[in-house]
Amino acid sequence: MFKTDDKLVQTCLGISYAILFLYGIINFFNPEFIIERYATLDNSYTNQWFLGWYGIMNFGAVAGIVYMGYKGLERGYFAYAMPLSVLFVIWGVMGQMDVPAEDQNWTAVMLFVVNAVAIFIARFRGLGPLNFERAENAWGTNDKVCQTVFWLALIAQVLFIIMYIVNPAQIIQDTPGLEMSTVAQRFAMGIMFFSIAWVIALLYQMWNGYSMAMVVVALISSIIFFAIVCNNAAANGMGEGNTLLALTFTGNFIGSLIVFFRLQANH
Repeated sequence: MFKTDDKLVQTCLGISYAILFLYGIINFFNPEFIIERYATLDNSYTNQWFLGWYGIMNFGAVAGIVYMGYKGLERGYFAYAMPLSVLFVIWGVMGQMDVPAEDQNWTAVMLFVVNAVAIFIARFRGLGPLNFERAENAWGTNDKVCQTVFWLALIAQVLFIIMYIVNPAQIIQDTPGLEMSTVAQRFAMGIMFFSIAWVIALLYQMWNGYSMAMVVVALISSIIFFAIVCNNAAANGMGEGNTLLALTFTGNFIGSLIVFFRLQANH
């Protein structure tokens, strides 16, 4: 498994898989389970919407681990997972420090820490020191179509971060049904953290070469997001909801499909 006989690496990635899969299932299919355990969360559409988003991102990360289980460890995946795991430890601590001591629940933070430690051990034990050797071509491929998709993905993530910095509440304001609150803004910050991790991973891949594991991460999450866009369009009609977000999800889906099918033959 993971094309290594190192049991510690296998165990650490198994732990990360279990945590991410568990939170993915709960956040996406049963957000009420999380809501009931945190005094600061109410059973609102806004909280369920954000938890669902987090669940989808977890499914993408799980798919990356599964892919590496068959194909072997990839540095590009850890360029995404390591900063993201640290960012979410920070995010979790910030959230708990903002509530009274009697309402604090550190369960998620402790699991975030365990996941971060497992990811770091697996990376350095399985792949050794950090490697910044430059690939022959930008993104490690001479496929101009794939290079264009990668550049567009990087630009989109950077723009999202800039939009968040300019107006942290924009995604809440632009999405019908979402209500402004301190908790909602904290959830929006978490989504921005996903974008920061993606920017780091994409910059790494631009220099070192693309990671097929990360292509799979993007593909799985974008399929789920696109399915939700299609479902909402069928239920509510075109033009309803957050149009910019829907177009972004659609673009991610198309781009991920293009890159996956153009590059997967090489692996």
